[in-house]
Amino acid sequence: MNVPNSRPDVEVIIRNKRPSKRNIYSGYRPAFKVKDDYLTTGIIKLIGVDELTYDNEAIAEIWFLTPEVYPNCLKVGQVIQFQEGKDIHGFVTITKIKNKILEIKCPSKN
Repeated sequence: MNVPNSRPDVEVIIRNKRPSKRNIYSGYRPAFKVKDDYLTTGIIKLIGVDELTYDNEAIAEIWFLTPEVYPNCLKVGQVIQFQEGKDIHGFVTITKIKNKILEIKCPSKN
């Protein structure tokens, strides 16, 4: 499995809901709905397991493609879907944002 040499963008809990009920493996590259109007590809690396069976969860890291294009769009606890074409294949819950460009900035209070 090839993952970038850089630090992952996020750590997540991933749930497999693939319509085919096929397993998910590290290296899987679905599209993630990071904003209501924006999908981006991400590379998944499962942590502590070799495969993720249907309707189960695991910890994973994700590297997104060109995160600088969609900054300030994620927060810890947020659930985002991943898909292939129009079919939803599962969901991830953000547990840690390692690439701070992606983190939603709270407005300052004066």
